Amino acid sequence: MPMSRHARTFKNVCYALLTCLLLAGCAADKTCRYIAKTPIFFPPPPDEPHIQYLTGINSTDDIRDEKKKSGGIALLVTGKEQADVVKKLGKAYGIEVHKGKIYVAEGMDRRVTIIDLNKGTFEVPEGTKIPRGALGYPINLTLDDDDNLYVADTARREIVVYDAQGNFKTSYGKGLGPKSKITDVKIYKGKLFALDLGSNLVRILDRVTGEQQAEFGNTGKPDQRLALPGNFTIDPDGNLYITNIASNKVIKLDQDGNFLDSFGGVGDQFGQFSKPKGITLDNDKQIYVVDGGTNVVQLFNDKFRILTYFGWPGLEHGALNGPAGITISTENIAYFQKYAAPGFKINALIYVISQFGQEFCIPRITVYGLGQMEKK
Repeated sequence: MPMSRHARTFKNVCYALLTCLLLAGCAADKTCRYIAKTPIFFPPPPDEPHIQYLTGINSTDDIRDEKKKSGGIALLVTGKEQADVVKKLGKAYGIEVHKGKIYVAEGMDRRVTIIDLNKGTFEVPEGTKIPRGALGYPINLTLDDDDNLYVADTARREIVVYDAQGNFKTSYGKGLGPKSKITDVKIYKGKLFALDLGSNLVRILDRVTGEQQAEFGNTGKPDQRLALPGNFTIDPDGNLYITNIASNKVIKLDQDGNFLDSFGGVGDQFGQFSKPKGITLDNDKQIYVVDGGTNVVQLFNDKFRILTYFGWPGLEHGALNGPAGITISTENIAYFQKYAAPGFKINALIYVISQFGQEFCIPRITVYGLGQMEKK
């Protein structure tokens, strides 16, 4: 994928957002629609498009067809059914896609919402409704091959686990020390990796007992250590890519904690970060880094060369505001292909959480398609 040649800096796009917010025309009405009238591509023309903004998800109205909206049944977060109830996502952070369903960690509302695109419903795990399974401030989540759900809860300072039916199963983390604050969790080949922002560590826990098996991240040279690590992802070889908020870098470690490389640095230019947050990789090992400070996602190849960026402020559709979590998936492509421009073939879907901007019709979840125009 060629790097975008547009000279616009991140500082300029932030100024564009400020200007937009000051204009009366940018204020949205109460009924937002997230379908763009004309295709929005990244990078924009004349560069060859590789990412297209598709649509947004903010409520059940955005995933129900017209028949379901009129006289259909929606599932309340209380678990009860009622006709024509519209459920909205609250302030969210983490997002994952598993077996076609979208899982969203909503910290302020102390819940995990499970979005079923085919049914047009928002559900919550039953286990969150009992005291032992109640969430305090869920921030990130992941699932294993048996459909168990693992939630990093910064208020409980634990990882809370639910089974495939949504029942509370167990929780880990009480014995990790007073500074411990788990902000992200991943599973790789049966191992449970937990990112501890409070202790600046990666912890490997036993998935059955929750006992710690190993820890790393606080050794080596100062610029190779974790300092306020917020999010991470793991590549197919078991290497960890960690967004380091204090240094505004991404640090790459192997699964034994050995430093491999890093990239980034504080700034608002290409390849620099200001509050890096969510991070994910696609099947080509391209790296997507959410920059909460400049409201964009930057895309790098596996050699850390920046390819493009997307979601900048001031766009009619596809802009981000306070972006946090990100995930990429090859599931649900058939569902979202209808939003793609004619001839644009989607190979994967990119989901990005925006924490703010709903009053300006920026959805909680922005969906982009990764692909290319088919050759004529």
